[in-house]
Amino acid sequence: SFFLRSVPYNIYPLLTLIMVIYTILSERNYGPMARSIAYAKETGKLYNEDYGAAPGEIEDVGTDKADKAKSLDMLFPLIVLILSSVILFPVTTYLGAIGSDGIETYGQAVRSMNLGDAFNNTDASMALFYAIIFTLSITSVYYLARKLFTLREAGDALTEGIKSMVPALIILTMAWTIGTVITSSPEDGGLGLASYLSDVVVGGGFPIALVPMIAFVLSALIAFSTGTSWGTFAIMIPIVMPIAVGLAQAKGLDGSGVLNAAMISVSAVLGGSVFGDHASPISDTTILSSTGAGCPHLEHVATQMPYAVTIAVISAIAFIFGGIFLNIFAAWIVALLLFAGAMYLMPKYFK
Repeated sequence: SFFLRSVPYNIYPLLTLIMVIYTILSERNYGPMARSIAYAKETGKLYNEDYGAAPGEIEDVGTDKADKAKSLDMLFPLIVLILSSVILFPVTTYLGAIGSDGIETYGQAVRSMNLGDAFNNTDASMALFYAIIFTLSITSVYYLARKLFTLREAGDALTEGIKSMVPALIILTMAWTIGTVITSSPEDGGLGLASYLSDVVVGGGFPIALVPMIAFVLSALIAFSTGTSWGTFAIMIPIVMPIAVGLAQAKGLDGSGVLNAAMISVSAVLGGSVFGDHASPISDTTILSSTGAGCPHLEHVATQMPYAVTIAVISAIAFIFGGIFLNIFAAWIVALLLFAGAMYLMPKYFK
């Protein structure tokens, strides 16, 4: 498919993975990340309290049965959650179909669509909600049977878990509010930033060589401002695709040239959107990443930003060469050369 064929063109995500592996193996960090690592080594604290408290941090509810715990006790709820979610995805679809199109029973709902359609049309949020309730119930029974805690301790743990998620939920709610204000049109009381930026591409009259780079930068700005990559996909791909194809055809390129232009441009949108979502402080993935890691949100944003920006700048330059030659190999050669230089210079001069 077009999407799978465009994967090698998606420079930012692939180069980010390469950078992560390189950084882990070389231990060459820079910027706020290097300072946070040094702080942790010096103080023994896992995060810098100057950035504030870590959302999701749970106080010890207290138990004297830690020596009885096994690795399975940690894996059990994860396994149950994954399996129950997979099972409930189609089940919720079948349940939701009852009462529509003459379907009156669960059996009729199952026969009305195949399993693939049931997965595609599922209500994921509802399925996950049921899966979480089921997992909590089964896990509580399992832990009680293992005598890892009493019923009261189970209640205390549940309460602490809910309390630990409140800061993340508050940040998410505020982030979604800001994102809605930014993306909504002025007629609806918003700023209409996404539409304005996308209009710049349409009316700019840029040469095809610059379209991938412009698409990357513009997608990054929209995703960073709104905190959503998928929303940026929906805005930018329908705009960039016909522009790239039209400019390539106007240039007299053959079918393969037009396809390359389209794939490079669409991949630039995907990469820029992922960068914006990755780096944005109001992105739900950024917020939940800091929460899951037990790291203050601002420290997470500050430490990851230099790495994300480094790869984004490299990707933008690489897309210029990809647009000039309409060849992904040219883009990757430039990207890898710049990456090697950046990984050598950044830890040396940006401490």
